[in-house]
Amino acid sequence: MRPTGIIFAALDCDLEVVERWNRWYDLEHTPPNLVLDGVLLSNRYVATPPLHDARTTAPDSPFAAKRASFITIYTLTGDPKGVFDGMSGLREQLIAQGRMEFPDDRKIVREGDVLATTAARASDETRCPPDDAPFVGHTGVVLRQRRGGGEDEQRRVLDSVGLEGVHAAWSMASCLRDGLTMDLFLVEGDLVAAQRRLTGALGDDAAVGATVTAAFERIVPLQYPWADAMRASDLPQTIA
Repeated sequence: MRPTGIIFAALDCDLEVVERWNRWYDLEHTPPNLVLDGVLLSNRYVATPPLHDARTTAPDSPFAAKRASFITIYTLTGDPKGVFDGMSGLREQLIAQGRMEFPDDRKIVREGDVLATTAARASDETRCPPDDAPFVGHTGVVLRQRRGGGEDEQRRVLDSVGLEGVHAAWSMASCLRDGLTMDLFLVEGDLVAAQRRLTGALGDDAAVGATVTAAFERIVPLQYPWADAMRASDLPQTIA
């Protein structure tokens, strides 16, 4: 099945309940969304304190001020906007059934979007064609949102594949906000180093209207070894 895009969310929760919230997400929130037509798989990611320290953002970005510690990515095979509408309807059903009971005052969605694939490439090492690229194995991602760059920037994004630790690149256009692009790099190894290599290869963020460049570690379901380090850091302890 060809990957057509993603549903994307950037989130936070009160760190006091970070394990409880992640268990709820893994055990209760994700499964019904994967049953929807057009949703193929889900991956979740976390920005640990060193990854927050390395990210670059515009001052007004939802990712600024050490917010948006978590992202969820649903990979789609149907019409992205149509799948999103179905997921929104499902949420209302789950609320009515009492299946969305994690306290709203302890979690928050900082950013949400629906994006359609524009280009993808996997490294030569994988021997994967473009349609396979979004499924390449990885231990983390580097995401970048931008509002410009055109074809030249798209070429730089795809050419960055093959940098040390960068196994694939996937570019998508927002279905909700005209002119917004997300570049998603699937990486392995030292995520801070991978982000720096990508930044060096891609050049000036301001020239392409980049609003955030940020690395996230892939979450292994039901395993949250980074929780204590987040609580002991200078990250915001609550969503307020």
